[in-house]
Amino acid sequence: MSNYLKPHSSEWFAALEKVNPTQAAQTTQILSLTGRDDVCSICGDNPAADYKLTSEQTTSGVVTTLRLCFDCLNIRRNRYGENFVPFTN
Repeated sequence: MSNYLKPHSSEWFAALEKVNPTQAAQTTQILSLTGRDDVCSICGDNPAADYKLTSEQTTSGVVTTLRLCFDCLNIRRNRYGENFVPFTN
């Protein structure tokens, strides 16, 4: 079962640090530079919304939620074939 944690929450960062410390550090830096946490997890753009990954690529113990802007959502879908759907917690 995947961890559907609210993006940018303390639990989300703790889980991400275990499975992808580089991404956790990059997102932490983005939030620090923008001075807010409601921005895209990847690039820091606003507006951004919360999404969960529903594709077959998900595995147990992997953080499968991200806060994404429209451009990063489309890049992840089109380039990597990831299937994201809106997520509310």
